[in-house]
Amino acid sequence: MGENQAVMLLKVVMAIAFALVLYVFLAGTLRKFHMAPPAEPDPADIKPVDYGFRCGVCGATVTMTMAPGGELPAAPRHCREDMDLVSGVEGPPALG
Repeated sequence: MGENQAVMLLKVVMAIAFALVLYVFLAGTLRKFHMAPPAEPDPADIKPVDYGFRCGVCGATVTMTMAPGGELPAAPRHCREDMDLVSGVEGPPALG
């Protein structure tokens, strides 16, 4: 009878240890998904620009008309690739 109880106790301890390891692994994985959103840019720092980007895969185009500090922003992604800068004239965006 004592041997069966020892085996049962060992199984329970192993199950608890496995559950604890699984919990720690899953909690760590979920913690990596928590990312703070980027800080909002200061509205006074947003300047008009005229940057054109084109997707090298499908040819879709994007025109950026505002950027923080008037600097060249990071290229947007389309078709899982960075778009190519095709125009970059500083100043207010063209109307019409």
